[in-house]
Amino acid sequence: MHIIITGVHMEMTEAIRSYAMEKMKTLEKYVSKDDTSGKLTVELSRTTTHHAHGDVFQAEGILHIRGKESTVRTTQDDLYKAIDLLKDMLARELAQHKDKERSIFRRGAHKVKTLFKRLN
Repeated sequence: MHIIITGVHMEMTEAIRSYAMEKMKTLEKYVSKDDTSGKLTVELSRTTTHHAHGDVFQAEGILHIRGKESTVRTTQDDLYKAIDLLKDMLARELAQHKDKERSIFRRGAHKVKTLFKRLN
């Protein structure tokens, strides 16, 4: 899976980039190794609103897998908390995608099995 990390309205330090990359690398276990079409774009940004005190950090993940795109966004008061929460949300999304693919395959295999049983 190809991972791209960018920063908007903030300076991307090497520590932030390596922390985000380390967290997002753990998501590769949900994507098969031969699937090269997987792409994850992580956008880290600092937003300020006049109602919130201090900086508010936003982490957004755009996930492309086999022609399907899903977007996950979280806002936290700490950038590292936002990255951790984004990783958990993306892991849940990828697990659902993997389970769906697996169940579709099993459903097809079950239909083939019943077809062979009818022939015998």
